[in-house]
Amino acid sequence: MVNTLHYLSSIPAHVLMGCAILFFYLGRTLPGVKKLPASTIFLAILVASFIIEAMGSGSKAIFFDLLQVDSFSRLYNQIFFIVIAATVFMMLYNDEINEKIKWEVFGLLSTICLGMMLMTSSSNLLMAVLAIELVSIPSYVLVAMNSRFPVSKEAALKYILFGSFAAGIMLYGMSLIFGLTGSLTFEGIWESLGKHSIVNSPIYFLAILMTLSGIIFKIAAVPFHFWCPDAYQAAPTPVTAFLSTAPKVAGVALLIRFFSYHVTLQAEDLTMILTIISIATMTVGNLAALKQTDIKRLLAYSSISHAGFLLMGIAVLNPAGRDAVFFYIPVYLLMNLGAFMAVIYLNGKEGNFQIESFTGMIKQKPLAVIGFTVCLFSLAGIPPFAGFIAKFYMFKVVIEQQLYLLAAAAGINSVISLYYYVTVIRVMVIDSADKPAVEEKVGHFPVAFVTMCAIPLVVFGVFWRPLLYWVDKVKLLM
Repeated sequence: MVNTLHYLSSIPAHVLMGCAILFFYLGRTLPGVKKLPASTIFLAILVASFIIEAMGSGSKAIFFDLLQVDSFSRLYNQIFFIVIAATVFMMLYNDEINEKIKWEVFGLLSTICLGMMLMTSSSNLLMAVLAIELVSIPSYVLVAMNSRFPVSKEAALKYILFGSFAAGIMLYGMSLIFGLTGSLTFEGIWESLGKHSIVNSPIYFLAILMTLSGIIFKIAAVPFHFWCPDAYQAAPTPVTAFLSTAPKVAGVALLIRFFSYHVTLQAEDLTMILTIISIATMTVGNLAALKQTDIKRLLAYSSISHAGFLLMGIAVLNPAGRDAVFFYIPVYLLMNLGAFMAVIYLNGKEGNFQIESFTGMIKQKPLAVIGFTVCLFSLAGIPPFAGFIAKFYMFKVVIEQQLYLLAAAAGINSVISLYYYVTVIRVMVIDSADKPAVEEKVGHFPVAFVTMCAIPLVVFGVFWRPLLYWVDKVKLLM
């Protein structure tokens, strides 16, 4: 009997690859294709891919064992489809991307989605490099596509330079690992490192740190975070919302799979490395956010800070830590997507993302401001919102592993973050505008979108059992 699982497991990837070709080439070459509704076609393809992934089951190594398809990769792929669909809806209510290039934009999003799918499934360093670059290169182009902000080209160039620098360091680190272990598979690497006496040696730390550089670049963790504020500020706002969520989640998923094969002998050293990166990331993100006057730059530094919190769960290097990360991710997605849609709606057509431009918005667009406020309070980790529960689980697993310094740093950073989130809320709710804002007719969907993000944040803050059910479904099969 022929086993078809090899082929069925890769169907969603083939669909996305075909979609990229469709949107890149057919839109330019076939007459009349440009007149078709690109957004509708792309959303239909995302729905079809989501359904195919939902129908999958079991665990299988495919493509010469370079990829591991399991419930872990399938559920994260479904997250990517949802986030990209949300990004498409944001684009419908935003004019920062030229309508004439929508087909090309969707082709780039398809390519990035394919790369993120490969990141969550990678079990080999070579495939991880390919996946990271497949995400990074189209992202550079998307950042430069802001028709209202010419500086986006400069920000994209900075993004490219940092990305190339991180990739070069990562490849050199991988060459060191291959020289030490003779293997490129995650399992083979950690088994070989555990059998030799190189643990705690300088070359061991250098190889691990350099290899991590490319991955932590994707999640905008310190010290590879410098590109993030400029890129997020200059990119079209829907692209910023996308970059702050899906690629970051893909990077976290790759880190989880990479470290899941470590042996007990290495746990203490790896925890130390990840703890230092986590503390530095959340501290730099929060302190830099304090002085921001642009809402997109503020949310960029906020996302850097939350990358530090996500690294807390990875640093403990046990299933409880991975579960805390799984719990945190859907909450983080709701908070960020809701916040960025609120920014798009409240900003209107003005193109001014200065925080002061949101002064007195509660009187003009009360529902959107209320939803935005819920998202900001949840980002700050204030009860009774879901962000508090997500951070609570992070603190729980860290304290159980007696990582008290990490817990203390996270607690201090949570207090610091409250200041700049509350500042935005104060401007919108308490401060009075000098001139009454002009109400713009943009439809009810943006308000509904923000509301659909805010309501679960309230519900999960008092009843989080559905999130625990989600955590139980995300199993990393070894």
